[in-house]
Amino acid sequence: MKEALQAFVGRNLPLPGVAACCARLVDRTFVSRCYSDWFTTAQAEQVVSRLALAADSLGYHGIQPARLCWVFEHCRIQLALRRDGACLALFLENRPGVSSDELQAMLEEFAGLAAS
Repeated sequence: MKEALQAFVGRNLPLPGVAACCARLVDRTFVSRCYSDWFTTAQAEQVVSRLALAADSLGYHGIQPARLCWVFEHCRIQLALRRDGACLALFLENRPGVSSDELQAMLEEFAGLAAS
């Protein structure tokens, strides 16, 4: 899946307002890209690890999220989760007009990528 994901990211990004993206694969490896100086790849990967853990813990309460969003002063993080355990986070500038149909379609397409 790593090659498919790298091609997917290369085909869909960068987009205006996307500061970084990071995907954690089932084998716990990452595909990360930073498009601004707000984040390093190491920071994005650490954040995704923690957010994926938070999402996993919701399962203990019978909640199986497909997408989650965190809003901070200057950044929004949208996390798409797959049933196989892979996840994709988009780190977005928190300003009007950044969330778009393209970003939403990208998160939906991620869910449908082949798991090979």
